[in-house]
Amino acid sequence: MRSIRLLSLVMATSVACSSATTTARDGSSPDASAQSAPRTDTLSIRLGQSAAVDAGRLELKFDSRVADSRCPANATCVWAGDAHVRLTTRIAGGASTTSDLHSGLEPLKVKVDRYTITMIGMTPYPGTGRDADTPVVIVRVSSE
Repeated sequence: MRSIRLLSLVMATSVACSSATTTARDGSSPDASAQSAPRTDTLSIRLGQSAAVDAGRLELKFDSRVADSRCPANATCVWAGDAHVRLTTRIAGGASTTSDLHSGLEPLKVKVDRYTITMIGMTPYPGTGRDADTPVVIVRVSSE
């Protein structure tokens, strides 16, 4: 059970390190056909910080860690627990919306315009001795 949690943490961390870019290598914007194609971005957002995807069309801000009942890495639990975060999203030129996301309970994903936002993890993981570190939420943003 402990090795499964550790493997999940390693996988979430490695996914967080791979994020699609929204600009071409030469610094220019991607062409219109590339922007209309379905895409998936993985973002790591530090508490109080924002990140944007799809050439800035969607902005996400990690507002708060509401609760974290995930089973500590140094314990054996009958339930994996749940991380609960609050995000503010804003579509370019539109109003902001506040949404709650969970890692183990509903809602596991939120739909904002043509984007689906799914929480795939949060660091630090309980029981790793890094509890005082600033929380970082890891989300996957998919567009249609």
